[in-house]
Amino acid sequence: MLELHPHISQAPEKPWAVKGTPETRPNAVTSIHLEPDTLEAHVRKLEAKYKQAEEAEARSETYRAEDAEVLLVGYGIVSRVLRSTVDQLRERGVRAGLFRPVTLFPFPSRALLQQAKKARMVQVVEMSTGMMVEDVRLTIEGRVPVEFYGRVGGNVPSAEEVRDHVLQLVAVPVA
Repeated sequence: MLELHPHISQAPEKPWAVKGTPETRPNAVTSIHLEPDTLEAHVRKLEAKYKQAEEAEARSETYRAEDAEVLLVGYGIVSRVLRSTVDQLRERGVRAGLFRPVTLFPFPSRALLQQAKKARMVQVVEMSTGMMVEDVRLTIEGRVPVEFYGRVGGNVPSAEEVRDHVLQLVAVPVA
């Protein structure tokens, strides 16, 4: 026969918790400012914080991009694939390079724009339906064409399929 002996334990004190009492009101984290001047001051403070982060924290890397006419842009696993794609394209006579955003927020817009000035085309490759391509297009502002190639569902694009896609765009025979 099984005997159960109930044990009632006390939860430890949590001085950081919000209990709905006037004493714990300062513990509530909120950005709800209903008074327009207070809200505006808060938004201006956040704007300055984001600008400072953009100046100090935006990070990126490049690979063989110094003379790139085709600038491939990708992050994470895709950036590793694109390094191989760059090498394969260069073997086919296409001056390709890689721009890899290390930070996505803040997005390294200034560095991307500098690299894209030298390119004839920017090719964004993502494992999504194009979330980062919008950041790239906003950064480039129509200065050069921005193309998109994406795979979804966990499919990682191969270097060969991205290479062939780029070769078609630049009108180099694929074979």
